[in-house]
Amino acid sequence: METTVTDEEIELRLVLDRLSYPADKVRVVSCAEVHGLGTDARRRLHHLPDRRYASATEVVAALP
Repeated sequence: METTVTDEEIELRLVLDRLSYPADKVRVVSCAEVHGLGTDARRRLHHLPDRRYASATEVVAALP
């Protein structure tokens, strides 16, 4: 089965790749806000578990 990557997911990944890791939820959300990530993606980030993330991949995997 083929997976489709949306523009929102690409934008999210580009922003998350700007962070230096490890990063906690507050830094992840702040980075998204500073870089003007779309409203839906920022809303998803606000629902991340409150912990430290080792990479952008970990952040994406933890998204609801």
